[in-house]
Amino acid sequence: MDANPIDIAAILAKKYEKQPVSDNEMAVLRYWLAKNIKNQRLYEEIMRGSVVPDLEWLQNLALDDAWKQVKRKQKSKSRRSSLFVAAASIALLLSFGLYWFTNLPEAPTRERFVASPNAKHKNDVLPAGFGAKIILASGDELKVDDTLNVMSHKSLLENVSPNTSDVVQQPAPVLHKLIVPAANFFKLTLADGTNVWVNAKSELRFPPQFAKDERRVFLSGEAYFEVAKDANKPFYVETEDAEVRVLGTHFNVAAYTDHSKTTLVEGQVAVRSHAQSALLAPGQSAQWASGSLKVKQANLQKELAWKNHVFFFKEDNIVSISHQLKLWYDLEVSLTSNVSLTATYSGEIRRDARLSEVLQMLEYVSDLDFRLDQNKLLITKK
Repeated sequence: MDANPIDIAAILAKKYEKQPVSDNEMAVLRYWLAKNIKNQRLYEEIMRGSVVPDLEWLQNLALDDAWKQVKRKQKSKSRRSSLFVAAASIALLLSFGLYWFTNLPEAPTRERFVASPNAKHKNDVLPAGFGAKIILASGDELKVDDTLNVMSHKSLLENVSPNTSDVVQQPAPVLHKLIVPAANFFKLTLADGTNVWVNAKSELRFPPQFAKDERRVFLSGEAYFEVAKDANKPFYVETEDAEVRVLGTHFNVAAYTDHSKTTLVEGQVAVRSHAQSALLAPGQSAQWASGSLKVKQANLQKELAWKNHVFFFKEDNIVSISHQLKLWYDLEVSLTSNVSLTATYSGEIRRDARLSEVLQMLEYVSDLDFRLDQNKLLITKK
């Protein structure tokens, strides 16, 4: 199923009517939600019931035609007619360019803390959303809350000479800095068409235009790259202690603390760190740790879970799990002395879940107990 308006409308209608949604439909919905923060706002409005019930005027406009389109997408003949009415209404809503968000007031500052359904937590925490800021090469700050294409944003290209890439010896490259704080994530399209998904608490320095002989960016944190192919201009990702060289491929780079880890999904990359180097094949990862570069077979489902909008814990200790929760929900985490730092746990849950849902899953698969007060999470042993 493609993420087109009619398919999305059918899925949203199912969610609105509390009908079962397949794994494939959930994947399409997550893709659509991740594309644009306005999609997330529309989804929230529909789930709150503040959009679909007020659409009589849309239903009267062209309901029959929209209903026919939605109905053709359905495989089951046992659906209630209200599901088709909701789907048709949403299909119409989506067809009205920017689905009435041009008439919506600006969204208020996003409140992270909400009421908790669990009495032992003093509050709940919402998951990460789109959000970042860019420090321009000039020093000016540009706030961005959605996906961004470098070549279509005037502020990123101003004061940049169109002949920069032809200068043989440039004193210093012009670099903008993308800063993605905790509890946020972002998608950036670079000047060459390379797509970069940047995880929470990460920074990416990038040029408005690439040099004539190479493409180079600088990463602190974690990002997933889909590099546009250009055999004559290799693409480099530099971290504090490693360099990744590619021509065109898909890979993940994590460099949050004192190590760098590169995981290859498609194509081929060369990793170099402290005079050591390795050539990766798809499904392999290279990590710089304890003074050496080590290549291992990777668990792609685990390594790319964040980019696929899932928490996927597979034999992870509480230190690793806490790190992911801190990034995604912007938490301060404390552990009591009786909590084992080596015991491992496994579990899976979507990343658009509230924190209380994630904690409930972790309590189910572990011997741990969690208490939350604002952004302070205390982990104890049961």
